[in-house]
Amino acid sequence: MNISSLNSKLYAANNIFTTSRDSQNDLKSASASKNFGQILSQQLEEVNSLQKDADRLTEDFLVGEPVEIHQMLIAMEKADLALRQTVEIRNKMLEAYKQITNMQI
Repeated sequence: MNISSLNSKLYAANNIFTTSRDSQNDLKSASASKNFGQILSQQLEEVNSLQKDADRLTEDFLVGEPVEIHQMLIAMEKADLALRQTVEIRNKMLEAYKQITNMQI
């Protein structure tokens, strides 16, 4: 059995997923250089900026400035999803903390 042809076929099949794996690895290496607090702080700032953008677009729309409704709704939905994600992360962190505190040593 010729292993080199088998290896080349497996290599070609793995190349399909390399871009997503490479981007995940880049994200992991970038986040590995930061500590957890810095990552959390950065994500909270991003959520805050999305909320501010949605508020700004809503205020502009209410004042009568030329704002596309779909842009405003998309910004509001992005802010809502980011806030929901943040709340879920907080819930998971609290759950993990409770589990750690309930461990018997």
